[in-house]
Amino acid sequence: MRIVCLLFGLALILTFKSLGQSTPQRIGFDPKYAFKDLTMDTWTNKSGLVSNNVISIYQANNDYLWVTSYNGLQRFDGNKFEIYDQTNISELASNTFYECTQDKKGVLWFGTGASGIIGYDGKDFFKLDLPDTIPSSIVSIFSDSQGRLWIGTKNNGLYVKNNNGVLNKQLEIPNLTIHNISEDLHGNIWVATDNKGAFRINTTETKQFTTLDGLQGNLISTVYQKNDTTYIGTLNGLNIIIGDKVDKIEAFDKEIINDIVVDDYGVLWVGTERGIAKYSSHPQSYEVFSETDGLPSKRVVDLSFDNEGSLWVCTYEGGLVRFKAGIINNLTIKDGLTTNQVHIINRKDDLYYIGTQDGMINIFDGENIQYLELSEEFRKDVIRDIHFEEDTIWVANYKGLAKISNGNQQYINESNGLPNNNLRTIFKDSNDQIWLGSRTGGLIRFNENGQHKVYDKDSGLLTNYILSIAEDKQGNILIGTNAGGLSVLSPDGTLNNYSIQEDDSGSLIFGILTDDQDFVWLSTNLGLYRFFNNKIEKVQLHPSLKMEKFFDVVNDKTGNFWLSSAIGVIRITEGELYNYFEGNQNYVAYDFFGEDDGMESQECTGATKSYFDEETGKIWIPTFEGVAIIDPSQKVINQKIPNVYITQVQVDNSSIFPIQDGVKIKPGTFRYLFDITSLSFLAPSKVQFMYKLEGIDEQWNGPTKKRRIEYTNLPYGDYTLLVKGSNNDDIWNETGAKLSFTVMPFYFETLWFRIGLLAFFIALAWGLYTWRVYDIKKTNKVLRKMNTELDHFVYSASHDLRGPLTSTMGIVNLALDEKDPGQRDQYFGLIKQCTDKMNHFINELINYSKNKNDKIEYREFELKVVIDSIWEGLKERVTPRGISLEYDFSMDGKILGDETRLKVILRNLIHNAVVFSDTNKPTPIVKVMLRQNNRNIELSVIDNGQGIPKNVIDRVFDMFFRANDHSIGSGLGLYVVKETTQKLNATIEVKSEEGKGSSFKIILPTGA
Repeated sequence: MRIVCLLFGLALILTFKSLGQSTPQRIGFDPKYAFKDLTMDTWTNKSGLVSNNVISIYQANNDYLWVTSYNGLQRFDGNKFEIYDQTNISELASNTFYECTQDKKGVLWFGTGASGIIGYDGKDFFKLDLPDTIPSSIVSIFSDSQGRLWIGTKNNGLYVKNNNGVLNKQLEIPNLTIHNISEDLHGNIWVATDNKGAFRINTTETKQFTTLDGLQGNLISTVYQKNDTTYIGTLNGLNIIIGDKVDKIEAFDKEIINDIVVDDYGVLWVGTERGIAKYSSHPQSYEVFSETDGLPSKRVVDLSFDNEGSLWVCTYEGGLVRFKAGIINNLTIKDGLTTNQVHIINRKDDLYYIGTQDGMINIFDGENIQYLELSEEFRKDVIRDIHFEEDTIWVANYKGLAKISNGNQQYINESNGLPNNNLRTIFKDSNDQIWLGSRTGGLIRFNENGQHKVYDKDSGLLTNYILSIAEDKQGNILIGTNAGGLSVLSPDGTLNNYSIQEDDSGSLIFGILTDDQDFVWLSTNLGLYRFFNNKIEKVQLHPSLKMEKFFDVVNDKTGNFWLSSAIGVIRITEGELYNYFEGNQNYVAYDFFGEDDGMESQECTGATKSYFDEETGKIWIPTFEGVAIIDPSQKVINQKIPNVYITQVQVDNSSIFPIQDGVKIKPGTFRYLFDITSLSFLAPSKVQFMYKLEGIDEQWNGPTKKRRIEYTNLPYGDYTLLVKGSNNDDIWNETGAKLSFTVMPFYFETLWFRIGLLAFFIALAWGLYTWRVYDIKKTNKVLRKMNTELDHFVYSASHDLRGPLTSTMGIVNLALDEKDPGQRDQYFGLIKQCTDKMNHFINELINYSKNKNDKIEYREFELKVVIDSIWEGLKERVTPRGISLEYDFSMDGKILGDETRLKVILRNLIHNAVVFSDTNKPTPIVKVMLRQNNRNIELSVIDNGQGIPKNVIDRVFDMFFRANDHSIGSGLGLYVVKETTQKLNATIEVKSEEGKGSSFKIILPTGA
């Protein structure tokens, strides 16, 4: 709640609020608890609070805590604060939030400093539409059992918004400020006002209570109801009203009251300007907890119990404080210890002797601490052990042994017969024999007469460094060592050594415990071990601790083992150990206790003894922050089943909001992060989770304490994330939270795409089949053609080769019989003609073969040079006939192409033009014409020779075709021309007229 007033002539801003009946049930604390018996935790701006100046705290129906301040609104899950201010609530004119209430529909309503009333429906924040006559500063707000919303303003009185939305003003008093509103069991509305007292409003009357009725002041800060009693907080004390009767509680006379709450034990908790006051009438008690006791600020402005029984305290400039009941109390320098570094605790009568780092013995009687000072020389070392024998106190450290009896102190060391000064532990066996464990001198059987016996490496020990001593039921002395394992000294003097591991050089047995079943338990730097039947076995813990270094183990006689360590205290039940060693389970479960449970420091002092007080059942454990005193009998199982939520979803670092079922996530996402919480505030570090992503996981994952779940590279499909959570005492919400979402597929992963793809491949297969059939037919056609050509070729080639060869053989025979040399020369000339003809035919076959097999090679060449070389080779034919060669180039004669193939084409065309020239014409010519047309080059060979008959022009490119029987060629020339042209992706056209000449045009693509 909040109050604004002038106090002693100065402007004083007070903030008040009571959550009275907003929480389902308040457990509270037994009246026997003093503040020192409670655990206090503090949150400030260093731990996530937006401001140390906290106005109020409210627990909603879904268990979230809402914290208001002048710097914004925060939602708290016990682990993290979520901040809401002008950066994410657009309706805000300032960041000031005063009070919170929740209506029957679950909507949260917040009174603000300059923004009117802000609502939150679980998904969105919105502003309540109010008339302009209502100021924007709403200092108090309350939703009653009928669903009406009561609105307390600054300087403009009280309003009520009915369920039908009608807004009515109450208490027609000018300039009235409303500090607090609440409701009693009978449905009466109680209103705290500024200087006008308190009002009780119902359907029939409005009654005012002031100083005239017995109130201690008219400036009312808070009104609170418990059963039939109304508590009124004023700036001058605390009143109670039962019916119409006003009374006061004398303990709060003249006290500035900021807030009030009463727990289920009837204990009254009051926030004041000098701290928290605790008042109980049965039994009568009154206690104030303030800054001197550890409260971060004495100005307490708001109090509220949550539904797990913790008391939350809002302070001015001190942050947020929480008190809870626990099983651990602490004894520290605040209580009078000389130092917080404690090494040993032991008890004699009703006094606890606490040995500390500074060489002092602190004696605690349950209330106060006195000191036993030893000699200055003895105090130069840590107190290692304390042992009692009737009226004698024995104290050991590295300076030797101190004997304190009847106020006298005697020091026993090497100078007066002690074998070794470096003593670590004292033990008295069942025969009243005192044993001393030393750091460098082994085990000493002590005798006050000086007749000591030493057991060391020479006696059979594996090391002289003794850490612990105990005795089993058979009278064996058990010796825990540093780097020597466990040694057992039997009553007859036999010494046996047992190893913890193969190499014991790194093994330290800090403590030894023998239980009622004669099991021996070893607390070591390697974990907890059991020694039984001459065998050492390790206890496997689950979940594993990050450091299994245990300094001591004690049994509380109620079936629990307690182990101290550098990271806290763990408790293991006898049942867990029994089932483990019987083979019924593979590991041992445990409970962990640390700072969340009330330890001032969860780092216990290393290599020290804990103490079990059989009379009280408490365990005293040395730590670096004093003594942690554990009372197992005070452990109450938290039965509150926590609400579990998925609070945030991030996909590739982008948050999804709002979080609701049916979220669709775009394809191509890789990383999925889910933040989760389980709303248990007593010990958030003990909260655990289990989760399963349906569609991926077959089994549950966990338990884990991590509050973030991560998946990567999820395939497209529908998923449901299931999350279960526990509280601090392993009570699980088995229903938990769930979120269904869909990872959308890429278009190529959709069913329609797959159907289309299937149709495509079917069409492709059909097309390939059709193409293959066509190709086979085409190939068969080509093969048939080739077969035909081959038959034709074989026939023609044999004919064309056999003719000249037969002629040559006949001429040779004539030449052999010819005696006339002149005639023989003519025969040799004829032989040459026949061989030339065969050579020409063979060259055409070679050209044909090369065109079929050789790769196309492009290079730039001069066309005219090629033509000139061809013409030069035909001189013997062209000169006698008077045939001339002409050029008609319309472009540069340089061509990029396959020179060899173009040369074959031109040689055959020019050769045919010469062979079939018309010598009857006065000027027989062969013209080569070159043109460029768009991307093509046109190369033509034109003559004015005999021409080609019209009826055979379509067959001139056939293999071995001769226009008539008088043709002297092989019939391969033009066939080779056509084949070579096709190889170059070119075409050839022929025009001819018999008696006038012929024209062959080759159309070459550029670069052919």
